[in-house]
Amino acid sequence: MMLYAIDAVDTFFFRNASPFDADLSQSASSMFPPLPTVYAGALRYADTSVDKSRTAVSRKLKIGFNGLMADGRILLPRPLDTMVLPSTKLKILPLAPAPVGSNPLPLILSGKAITKEKEIEPKGGGYLDEAGIVQYLKGYNFNSVCLSLSDLIHRERHVGIQIDRYSGASQAGAWYSIEKVRPVSQGNSRCSLVVEAEGVDVHTPGAIKLGGESRAASIRNLEQGCHFEPASSDKKYFKLYLATPAIFKQGWLPWWIDSASKEGVFAHKKRRIRVRLISAAIGRYVAVGGFAFEKRRPREMRYAVPAGSVYFFEIIEGEFQDAIRLFHQKCMSDHREGLGFSYQNWDRMRYCDRGFGYSLVGNIGSEQGGIVHV
Repeated sequence: MMLYAIDAVDTFFFRNASPFDADLSQSASSMFPPLPTVYAGALRYADTSVDKSRTAVSRKLKIGFNGLMADGRILLPRPLDTMVLPSTKLKILPLAPAPVGSNPLPLILSGKAITKEKEIEPKGGGYLDEAGIVQYLKGYNFNSVCLSLSDLIHRERHVGIQIDRYSGASQAGAWYSIEKVRPVSQGNSRCSLVVEAEGVDVHTPGAIKLGGESRAASIRNLEQGCHFEPASSDKKYFKLYLATPAIFKQGWLPWWIDSASKEGVFAHKKRRIRVRLISAAIGRYVAVGGFAFEKRRPREMRYAVPAGSVYFFEIIEGEFQDAIRLFHQKCMSDHREGLGFSYQNWDRMRYCDRGFGYSLVGNIGSEQGGIVHV
């Protein structure tokens, strides 16, 4: 896949799923970074192929990793099995037995035994650079600093009023405000969007329209690829980190995990693995909507597991290397564009091709997984 960097010419507007009009719901907020569907739509219309229809481009288009880059370093959302200390350093939370109750999994994450410091939440969300994520995936005791999204972007509130298209006069009571995002771009500091894609012919360096209001942006190729060094282990446990939101058929559970036993089998080509879900660190759901320009109507709203969520698995059949081959740098979301959840699970449809659920496999270090003898 080709890795592209996208820079704002002015501001970006990626509206969230909250209702918005110029009468009752007068204020719109912008999410950042955008959902993977934003890139799919932008690249589809930026394709310069003369012998391809939009439908043909959509079928061939594949989106991989998508996220942020600051000062040439790829950034990923903070894993939710960590806590941020007042020093902005991260601490990995250990697994502990779940208390008697309604918890559906045998283990939980607990920070009570490791520190008395108060946990903080970076404004706008926390991010790690590529080196920090690789350390995290290998299960090392890492001292990475958690970057705050608020240091990478500026949020601006724009106010307007709806104009009557026939009279040209402003409409009474049709006031509205829009929150837009301006990525940092001062001196050597620059915040960019990055996306992996294939199946499109985009002229670079060039211009592209992105997000709400079709805001102008510049797009360029990056010589560096998007490669996250995989962990290695001979243990029967691993964790799956989601770098982008994932839409699962069972809400927080993938379709291939049984909701009762929490066991499941995942296979692709000649590889197969059977696992049991033993714990999870999942954030608040993300509403995924959008507008289908081909059908001229809004897309059906879906709830997605947020980026940064982590699933802990015990391997029942197979090896750690099977987990690497099947899940690492693969898009594990269940939903398919245009098909929903109703499709044949054969090779071409095994993985999501729109960038949802981009996953990385990590080792559960001894500090975190001592309770399961890792």
